Amino acid sequence: MKTTSETVFEICHRAADPTAADQRDDTSWGRYDRLVGGDVMLQVLYSGETKELELSGTRQGLLAFGQLLRGKAGSFDLSENPRPSSYERPLSEIAFREDPERATVSIVTEAEVLRITGGREALDLLADNLEGFASEAGASDHCHVDYPTYDYVAPESDALVIAFMK
Repeated sequence: MKTTSETVFEICHRAADPTAADQRDDTSWGRYDRLVGGDVMLQVLYSGETKELELSGTRQGLLAFGQLLRGKAGSFDLSENPRPSSYERPLSEIAFREDPERATVSIVTEAEVLRITGGREALDLLADNLEGFASEAGASDHCHVDYPTYDYVAPESDALVIAFMK
């Protein structure tokens, strides 16, 4: 269980700029500036043992991320969480990209990055789940997004738990 004294990640939203410092070989991953809003925060924690991720945030943070998933691509730098609770380590970035060739969404961890890639319909379903959870769930609730529970999630995906920051 996380305590309120733990450091959390803050979602950053960078303006898409093809000449910006996104140094990846695949330039279709856009970058974004910090989101405007006082309580827009997210954290991502990873357990290599269980291959499970926890994406937790404020209601506003989860709602904002759901809305941003409806775009073509984005990447969010996250600040470090030095005490990841029951998880092994924090991740430092979330990156997502629409891939019109895919029917499902892939949610995988590569090094310190949570990568989300999928077809538009699958990304929209993930955004719907994030936004629905953020709008309707109680403070102690959580939601599992994984394969085969959801058929829009690709089999190679890491298990994802969505929760509110505590």
